[in-house]
Amino acid sequence: MVERRSFVSSNKKEEVFSKTIEIIEQDRKQYKYSIDNMQTYAQAIQPHFTMWVNAMHILGIGGEITEENCRDEMFGLKDEGNHSILCLDYFSQLGEFQLHHYANGYKIAKQVYQYLKKPMVVLSFLIANELNSGVVEDLEKALSVLGVKDTTYVDVHKEADSITSEDGHAIKLLKVLEMENACVEDINMGIQLYRDFYNDIFLN
Repeated sequence: MVERRSFVSSNKKEEVFSKTIEIIEQDRKQYKYSIDNMQTYAQAIQPHFTMWVNAMHILGIGGEITEENCRDEMFGLKDEGNHSILCLDYFSQLGEFQLHHYANGYKIAKQVYQYLKKPMVVLSFLIANELNSGVVEDLEKALSVLGVKDTTYVDVHKEADSITSEDGHAIKLLKVLEMENACVEDINMGIQLYRDFYNDIFLN
């Protein structure tokens, strides 16, 4: 179970935004971007992320905002295609995925599925993922050093998850937290779920 921690004191989007970014920036300083860790990340985050966003839509959370996010994940922003496939293609440039990448990715992703009956926890987790542009930049640099040239996945997510644009997924989902009047305890739990997820992958 996720440790109960207090990061925010309200569901106001400005506070959740600033506190979540602060935590992401603090944690990413410790991350190790080894090939093994990055390939485990690919299996842990996709296609599960698409499933989690779809779950929010099925549960009636966020209306048109989550519906649009689902479409982007499934079909792409423009013509780039399914984001799960983009992710796996991107990280497969590091070499063939091994059984332990699938096994470890599944084990880490499973933690998130356990909270689907508490959708605001999962929504807060998703928001933290959409806000972690610094981690995406770190991954791009790490793969570039290893000779990976095709950065379509990163380029798409820099646009989709922009933290400076009102059209960015994170900014829109932050509005959903207020719309749904998410309780502070669930938001804090979702942020800690994000920390556990990434620490399990990148602190190895």
